[in-house]
Amino acid sequence: MIKKIVLTLVLASSALFSVTLTPEVKALLKEAKSEIKSVNRAELQDLIKEDKVILLDVRDPNEWEKGGIKAKRVVQISRGFMEVKYPKLILGKYKKDDAFVVFCAIEPRSVLATKRLQDLGFTNVKYLKGGLKKYLKD
Repeated sequence: MIKKIVLTLVLASSALFSVTLTPEVKALLKEAKSEIKSVNRAELQDLIKEDKVILLDVRDPNEWEKGGIKAKRVVQISRGFMEVKYPKLILGKYKKDDAFVVFCAIEPRSVLATKRLQDLGFTNVKYLKGGLKKYLKD
């Protein structure tokens, strides 16, 4: 449990500071990526245009103020509180088999959040490859 809390804090701070991920964190991310799916910018734009996706912005509130991805359905749910708040913020409106794409600033938080949601029974959840920064840059 402590390992997960420390990992969450390290990843949450990575959007604010230049953080070098430890070999252990890199291994966790690699393992998670092997068990989940991703979408790229073009795929996400198609899903948004067709209104076939719910975006989950797992950045922190101070990051939300700086903007994000525009879509009809966006849920802002900070990665640090996701497990506690997902029943109210997500399941209050949506089902676990709806199509979700998770994003954060650069990628690590969204990878771990996607894996966690999958572990919690979400059947159609993916993460945005490269995160918001790459999405806005392309």
